[in-house]
Formats: sequence, structure tokens, C-alpha cells
Amino acid sequence: MDRGLANLSISKRQTLREEVYETLKKAILRGHIRSGQRLIEEQLASALGASRTPIREAIHKLEKDELVVRLPKGGFSVRQFTVEDIEEIFGIRTVLESHAAVLATKHITPERFSLLEKKIEKSKGCLARRDLPGLVRLNTEFHDTLYKSGGSRHLYRMISSLRDYFYRYRVAILGVDGMPEMSIQDHRDMLEAMKAGDSAKVDRLVRRHILRGKDIVIQQIRAGTLGL
Repeated sequence: MDRGLANLSISKRQTLREEVYETLKKAILRGHIRSGQRLIEEQLASALGASRTPIREAIHKLEKDELVVRLPKGGFSVRQFTVEDIEEIFGIRTVLESHAAVLATKHITPERFSLLEKKIEKSKGCLARRDLPGLVRLNTEFHDTLYKSGGSRHLYRMISSLRDYFYRYRVAILGVDGMPEMSIQDHRDMLEAMKAGDSAKVDRLVRRHILRGKDIVIQQIRAGTLGL
């Protein structure tokens, strides 16, 4: 069995059809099933403990989502993301997350602010241990907590629906030398601006933070070194 499929599992909290689809979608977006990898129904069925019917239905649904493509000689493979995809995904991030951070500047509670500071300190610990998975997790939690603090359920729901897309690229960005340190400093600068009530500066900092990550991902795609 392919190593990337070994950790797949379904919880059966949803219908089997829905759970298979969501599991495969997340595995693709998080890079557990790699770009260009062929999807073999028998392997996926074995990994998930499901029959081939829900696997086949999930693959067709993923094709409509433009996450998999049909191969000329039959079968499907995971679609490879292009520079244009990255421009679009990070463009959406920039708009949604900068606005959410501005709202957070106006509405954040002392408890949430303290929580964000603790996540920065924990990130420093992960950095000292060179714990990349821990850094990615805390980075995700920092952003999640920040945008939840804005108080807009609709905006937070929109950002959350794209979380798996963003997670995929955090792994690549934070794996670049110097980027964990820069990311932690960005987060510290955001909190200082929020503490000062400077929502315009927060907006600029978040946009710069996201666009820097976009540039790194695009560089890796063009160099053929994106390990996802």
C-alpha cells in the first residue's frame, strides 16, 4: 500500500459516502496524497475499509471540485496546483484574513489576546526544538484564534472552509530556512499593533505576512521543489 494512504481512516460520524469524500479531500489538500499521484480505487478502498462504490463516487465529486483530473488512458490522479491557483488562493486569504484581523483589533478580549501571546511563546519552543509539525499546528491555531476574535461568524466560517487549502502551504512555507523566525516575529508585530489599536497597521501586516508566503510557494513551484 502507498505510504501516503497508510494513515487514512474514516470515523463514520457522517454517512460513509460523505466521510469517504471528506477524508480524501482533506488528504489531498493537506498533501498526504501528493500532486500527480494516481488514485487507485482498490488501494483507497483497502485503506479506508470501504467498498469501491463510495470511493468511485468520491473521486467523481473531487473531479468536479477540480482536485483530481481524468487521465487520458483511464483513471484519475491528483491535480497539480499551478501558479495561477496559488495567486487565487492567497488572494482570497489576503482579503478575508486582513479584514478578520481588523475586526479582531476592535473586538478582541483580554483572554483571547493572552491566548495568542501564549501561542507565540509555544512557537518559540517548537522553533528551539526544530519541531516543524508543532510549528505548523501552532501557526494554524494562532491564525484561527485571531480570526475567531473578530466576532464575525460568517467571516470566520468562510475562512474555516478554506483551512485545509491554507494548511497545505504552511508546511511548505515554514519548512524554508528563516521563515519560522520571520513568521513568529510577524505574529508578534500583529499583536503589538492590535494592542495599540492600530487597525490600519494590522491590515498591512497581515497582508504582508500572507503575500510573503505566496511568493515563497510560487518560487518553490517554479523551481520544482514544492514537497507536496
